[in-house]
Amino acid sequence: MNKSTSIGVMGCLPSLPLSFPLDTPENSGNMIHANAPLNMFPNSFHSKDRRIAASEDKSFRPFVNNSCSHLIVTMANTLVLGRTDGTNYSRFQRALEQYDKPIVVFGLGVQANGYDLENAFLPKEAIELIKFLSHKTELLGVRGEYTKKVIEKLCGVKNAFVTGCPSLFSRPEMLVKLRENLRDRGQGRLAVNVTNLQRPDERHILKTAIDNNYYLIEPVSRISHQAHIDALSLKAEYTVPVGIRRLYESFSDQSEISLKVRRYFQTYYRLFRNVDAWYEFNDEYVSHTYGTRFHVNMASILSGIPALWITHDARTRELTDFLHLPNVPLTDIPKMTEVEIIESMNYDNFFDNLSNLFGNFNAYLETNGLPKIKNPL
Repeated sequence: MNKSTSIGVMGCLPSLPLSFPLDTPENSGNMIHANAPLNMFPNSFHSKDRRIAASEDKSFRPFVNNSCSHLIVTMANTLVLGRTDGTNYSRFQRALEQYDKPIVVFGLGVQANGYDLENAFLPKEAIELIKFLSHKTELLGVRGEYTKKVIEKLCGVKNAFVTGCPSLFSRPEMLVKLRENLRDRGQGRLAVNVTNLQRPDERHILKTAIDNNYYLIEPVSRISHQAHIDALSLKAEYTVPVGIRRLYESFSDQSEISLKVRRYFQTYYRLFRNVDAWYEFNDEYVSHTYGTRFHVNMASILSGIPALWITHDARTRELTDFLHLPNVPLTDIPKMTEVEIIESMNYDNFFDNLSNLFGNFNAYLETNGLPKIKNPL
C-alpha cells in the first residue's frame, strides 16, 4: 500500500454474501456504484478489503487517517423525502466524524416520486449530515439537478455539484465497445428488469419477458429469488408467487401457467452477487437490456451492451436527463413492440455529450484533489 496515494472507500458494498437476498436485504445494483471508485483509482481500498487487516493500521479508520489522501463515500439513495426518522443520518454522521481526511461524495441522491420542491421535507438530522459533508469537501457531488435543488433549499449548502452517476465513468473502455455493439450486436437475447409489480405497466414488462424467454435480471426481490429456488427444487408442485400469478389471471389452465413460470425461473432468471460475473454474463449472453432499474441498465452499458431506461420516478429521470441516456416513460412500454424498444436505444445524444460529461466529472475530481479519468472516445 502506497501511503501517499491510497484512497479509502466506504458506503455501498462491492460484493454481496450468499445470504442475499433471502436473509440479507440489499440491492445488487449498488455494487455497480460501490465498485466505481475501485475501478477508477488503482490504489483505492474499500472498508471491507481484507488487505487492510493485514496492514500496520489493522482496521479501516486508522488506515484512512494514517495512510490515505481521501475518503470516498458512495451514497446512492441516501436522502428520502418525507421521512421523519433521522436516526440513520445522525449515526452515519457520527461515523464520518471519526475521519480527518477530505471526503469525496459519489452519487448522493434524493428518493422521491416527483419533483415537488415546495413541500419537500428532510429531518433535521439529514440536514445536519448534508451540512457536515458540505464542509468536509470542496465540491459536494450529487447525482442530478433535482437533488441539487433540494439540498440547496432545505440544507442551505452552496457547493453542490451535479456529476450524474459516477459509475458511468468507471469502465470507460466499455463505452467504446458499446458504440461498436450499437452498430452490430448479433448475439444474445434481451434482458429485462422491473421494480414494482404493483404497477400494471411493469407487470407487462415481466409478462413479455416470460412469454418471449427474455432474461430477468433481479437486483432486490426475495420473492422472485424464492420463485427461482423453488423452480429448481425437486418438488412436484410449484406455487407461482401472487405477484407473478397476477400476470396470468385470465388464463383458465393454471397448471399450464405454473409449468410455464417454473420453466422460466429455472432457465432465464439471474441474480448476481459479484460485478465481474454480471459483466461477463451480459457480454456473453445479452443482446440488449431494458427496464426500470437504473443500475441494472448501467451494468449493461458497462459491459458494452445497449440498454434503455424506463423512467418512472424523479431518480431515474434526473439521472437519465443529466447523462443523456436513452429513455422512455413507463406508460409508453405496453404500446411498444420489441423492435420499437430496440430502436429507442438511440445513443446519438449520449455520445454527442460524452466529452462534456467526462469534462464535468473530471472537474469534480480535480477540484477535490483526485486524478482525472480519461475519455476513451
